[in-house]
Amino acid sequence: MCDFTLLMTAAASAASTALGVAQQVQRAQAQQADLLGLAGRERAAASLDEQRARMAEQEAAAAVGQVQAKTGQRLGSLQARLAAQGTDLAGSPLDVLGDLAAAGEEEALSVAYRGMRQTWEHRAQAAAREAEAQRREAAAGRIDPSLAIARSLLA
Repeated sequence: MCDFTLLMTAAASAASTALGVAQQVQRAQAQQADLLGLAGRERAAASLDEQRARMAEQEAAAAVGQVQAKTGQRLGSLQARLAAQGTDLAGSPLDVLGDLAAAGEEEALSVAYRGMRQTWEHRAQAAAREAEAQRREAAAGRIDPSLAIARSLLA
């Protein structure tokens, strides 16, 4: 009778340990899967940020081109008006043309700067997300389900 009780106790203890081991392994695997899933989402977001950066570059280049074209049209229009009036383009009219050209170039540079800043912001965000993805992957790599077995057996 004593042997039967001892046998049942040992069997219950072994079953409890086996269940604890299985739970620990499942938790470790779930942690790995969660971290790898989060890393994947970070990578996808980083890719989207890089696409946004390329779009910002393209939009800025197009906007700079538009500003330069508009400035060229203004200069041409003003030159034509001055010429139609018979104005000599030396002196004050030349200063006006120079001021108009300078203002147009300043606007183009401002547009280019804003585009570069947006591009940089998107690329910085992409780099941060990529770093976070790498950190999560490294953390997932440090999780070892076999250590969960050892912990269960030692507990």
